[in-house]
Amino acid sequence: MQQKSEIVLVTIYKTKIMNKEKINATAVAGENKNEVINSNEKIMIKNEVKIGTEVKKVAFVDGNRAINENNVKKHVTSLEKFGRNLVKLLYVDAKDVEGYDIHDADTDEIVEKDKYDEYIVVLDGQHRFKAAMRLATDETKNFTLNNLRWDKVELEGHSFQDVLIEVNTRTQPWKGSDYISGCVLNNPQNEIALFAKEVTSKGASAKTVNKYVFFEDKFSWANAMKDEKVLEKADLQRAKEIWKVVLTFPESIIKKSLIIDHIKEKGGKGYWKQELDKIVRLTAEQKKTLGDIKVVSTQKKEFDRMVDAA
Repeated sequence: MQQKSEIVLVTIYKTKIMNKEKINATAVAGENKNEVINSNEKIMIKNEVKIGTEVKKVAFVDGNRAINENNVKKHVTSLEKFGRNLVKLLYVDAKDVEGYDIHDADTDEIVEKDKYDEYIVVLDGQHRFKAAMRLATDETKNFTLNNLRWDKVELEGHSFQDVLIEVNTRTQPWKGSDYISGCVLNNPQNEIALFAKEVTSKGASAKTVNKYVFFEDKFSWANAMKDEKVLEKADLQRAKEIWKVVLTFPESIIKKSLIIDHIKEKGGKGYWKQELDKIVRLTAEQKKTLGDIKVVSTQKKEFDRMVDAA
């Protein structure tokens, strides 16, 4: 009786250049395990850069600016055109970071304290570094992470938190979502700021966050960075109840203010719960139908009709 061929996946690692590894994934079959039936190649990047005479890994600060895909793409274009970053990335030694977790820039895993000597931490340039990693994975581009230019920032008696916020607010004007991240940096235990950051991480604007938290459009998160007392008027429990329901809708709905606008308009602060109860009764099919509607005005009209009928 003929035995079935056995499929085995073999991975062979071969160093290509200083910060790249070539992986040859080879599938073999049959009695002769050296018989190649398929192969595929790709480049994997080691998260390592040369700083002076040292080789360091790169990390990001927990709670710093969220990565914006459009920004990354713009930096990919610039790096590809000039072969390097025209504006240097700013960093500190990881051992200078106090009060914050840091995440490996490649794996996003939290770096343990006993590994800090192996890392530098990006103060300004997260998008440029992500763009560089993306370019370095394309072996046709002839780009490595060592093409990047860096400048070290010395704390000189200042706290890491003060330096981080100063660098971020001065190098590029902040928008509302950046100030929300800044509030988290100031106080990683602030539940209101953490909730706001969660909402913006889903693509919602700071203005939409304001509607959830305060039931109003205008609120200065820049002021909240200076004085947390301005957050005392927030109704976090109400915001979380509404957000929990919003998360059951398609992604295209979650990042919009469609649902919170309806609740504010129809229920207000006095009867928001009644409107939310109606929205809860919408079916999965109805939610999908709403998500498929592209025209904002049509989507709102259909949502209002569904909720009124619920």
